[in-house]
Amino acid sequence: MNTVSEQQRRRAVNQIWNAAENYSFVPDFKAFDEKGDAELYWNCVIGAVRRHYEYGKLAQVFASFQQYEESDIYEGLLWLGLENAVFQKELPHRPVLEKLRQDYARRYLKTYGAPLDDYHLYDCLAAAHYQRALGIEPQMSRYDRKLLDELEFSPELDTDAIVVKARELFSRWFQITAEEKKRERRFPLIALGRRNGKKAKGRYRKFGIGLADHPSHAYEENDELLRREDEPVTHLSAAQLRDFMAFKFGAPMFSEQENTELERKLCSGSHSLCHLHFTRGVPDKGKIQNAFEALRKEKEAKQVERNRSYYREHLSENRTSIDRLASRIRNSVLLYLQPSEIRSDSGKLDPARIWRAGVLQDEKVFLRTEQGNMGDLSVDILLDASTSQCERQEKVSTQGYLIAEALTQCAIPCRVMSFCSMTGYTILRVFRDYDKPRDNGKIFEYVSNGCNRDGLAIRAVHELMTGSPYENKILILLSDVKPHDALRLFSDDSSDYTPYEKEAGVRDTAAEVRKARADGIAVICVFTGEEEDLPNAKLVYNKDFSRIPSIDKLADAVGTLLQNQIRNL
Repeated sequence: MNTVSEQQRRRAVNQIWNAAENYSFVPDFKAFDEKGDAELYWNCVIGAVRRHYEYGKLAQVFASFQQYEESDIYEGLLWLGLENAVFQKELPHRPVLEKLRQDYARRYLKTYGAPLDDYHLYDCLAAAHYQRALGIEPQMSRYDRKLLDELEFSPELDTDAIVVKARELFSRWFQITAEEKKRERRFPLIALGRRNGKKAKGRYRKFGIGLADHPSHAYEENDELLRREDEPVTHLSAAQLRDFMAFKFGAPMFSEQENTELERKLCSGSHSLCHLHFTRGVPDKGKIQNAFEALRKEKEAKQVERNRSYYREHLSENRTSIDRLASRIRNSVLLYLQPSEIRSDSGKLDPARIWRAGVLQDEKVFLRTEQGNMGDLSVDILLDASTSQCERQEKVSTQGYLIAEALTQCAIPCRVMSFCSMTGYTILRVFRDYDKPRDNGKIFEYVSNGCNRDGLAIRAVHELMTGSPYENKILILLSDVKPHDALRLFSDDSSDYTPYEKEAGVRDTAAEVRKARADGIAVICVFTGEEEDLPNAKLVYNKDFSRIPSIDKLADAVGTLLQNQIRNL
């Protein structure tokens, strides 16, 4: 899209004010066409929505999308529903809207109405919506048709009815919670054009509704946006929500009774409202209920292939890193782990056991010294799989694989997991277990999703590690150390709505790291985040973290971290 001039911005504002018949607010959305000119029809829609509805209540629904990766899709769909309703409300008073709408629909379909080579939910529904506006019956799947029918709000609905209907619709179709979060004001773009699989960069897009010039004024008319509710709102029952987690992430590792016991033990204190889902990623037998779920599955499959391709494209460097890291680990074990004497059928004779040879035919009456018994050492690797890692998925999966392969070469038992959180659940996916070295390739199935409740994830892994048979335990986290979850920190004071993010989330994560270390688990971090979050890493892990600028530096950085921990053991 061409650069939008100040003149066109002012023109868009005037169009919105005229349609709203109200000049006292700063529009939080403005519409421009692909040339950067103010788009008259959609600016009329934006203004009319302000005139006909209590906009502060609608703003809360828009704000509830912010925690999700596809927030631009959800916002675009909600605007389609509002456009359908407000057009019919306005038409008796502004007959010219009929022609403006049809002209816009034709332009949209000319640009975006061609058959898509890949399924994009917004594009398909928007094209069908504008075909209906032109009196054309669209060709759609029955799922998409049902969704569009529900989405095209009736003009008879008032603001409260639209809010209730929208929240129910997005909860049922997309598992969207209606919780508003106290956070920095950050307003995404409504995408009315073809998506490229990632969030739009910049303020405007083709046939798009852009953000206001002064976002600090946005939503100012409703301070209730700054409130948080007790827990995520969903119209799914507890059983349906468990089934959804199994469908999305894989069948549960534990029985319902075992999982309930784990939740009773782990989901306490600041995590009292949370749930846990442990899985090995084994596909659940649940059926795909709609096209959006099919899109998600397809998108995740493509990400897995990108992960594998990224590793193959850097195969030579990756193999070198594995060998170098394995060598560093072996040297550390030989140098620092205490020698141990084991019973053997050869070596130094043990006088106290000679009798066993004649009486019990036990040949192991000798002692042999072994330097660095790695059989007593295990390493768990935990990958942060929240959407903040979206742009780094290929690198994170490769880093996890390289560390696991190096440990496998050293015959050190290793378990690799990922974690994320969604709708009150913290999900831990096991890619490979201690006794499954051939499962290292499954690490490339790492895909980012949802939020990240770091403290609960570390608490859960701490519990799993405590139950392992190994004496010396090391936990390696690959994380951007940016905890953020939709579910607040729980406290006995019901008036305290502390969000699980920023300083509060970092403090909770640091507390769980300290508990694990006090229990004898060495905890280190491979920092995958940005410069601005380095203070978080220092606060949580002290000196036991390292930032890896490139894959070729991984062996030295992780080797040093592991060497320090093995020396402490």
